[in-house]
Amino acid sequence: MNRDNYRSIGAILGITIGILAMFSLRLDGLLAGFVFGAGGAVLGGMLGERIFAWRKTRGPDGH
Repeated sequence: MNRDNYRSIGAILGITIGILAMFSLRLDGLLAGFVFGAGGAVLGGMLGERIFAWRKTRGPDGH
């Protein structure tokens, strides 16, 4: 998988976690949905890229 795949998967997971956090905090509305959804997508994408870079530096033998 390439960096874009990791970023996309991270963004999708980030949106899901952000919306679940919004509902668990009992927030609703357009602004809260935007903040939690967009924030989750951005943070998830960044985390996906970091995981890709971390796995890339480990080398082919996994150490």
